[in-house]
Amino acid sequence: MKTLRLITILAGVLSVVVLSSCRKAQSQPGLSIDMSIEVTDISAINAMLKISGEGDEPALIRMVSAVPEAEVMETVGSLDNSEAVKSYISGNGDAISLPYSAVLKDLSPETAYFIGVAAYDSEMNVYGYATTTFTTLDLSSITDDALGDPSDAGSLTENELE
Repeated sequence: MKTLRLITILAGVLSVVVLSSCRKAQSQPGLSIDMSIEVTDISAINAMLKISGEGDEPALIRMVSAVPEAEVMETVGSLDNSEAVKSYISGNGDAISLPYSAVLKDLSPETAYFIGVAAYDSEMNVYGYATTTFTTLDLSSITDDALGDPSDAGSLTENELE
């Protein structure tokens, strides 16, 4: 009987030790990501876009690309209003993966454009975002040199079959 009682006590002590070591996982600390948007080779009608990010892997990334700034301002009021900007990206953005690059085509000359990108955690909370604006050049910036000299194109000849 004493042996059974001793085994019961030992089992109880061991279960307390085992249970105390199985703690609930701590909630994940705040995620962070540093995203950058680079717009280069801006002309009157095209631009090159590159987006990159370093930090915690997001569950989702949304991007709003080359929307006229005036259109965005009608919705958000001010680009300094971070909650409104994040909401705009959430509601209007397309899913992308990082790194991302694209040629922005068919832009309007002398127009200010907005680009925004936001990173989301698994619960769809924004934990990082970046925005930028750029303005396309006027049409006079397009010269014959920018389009290329057609005299350098060479000539077309018939292919000779051997």
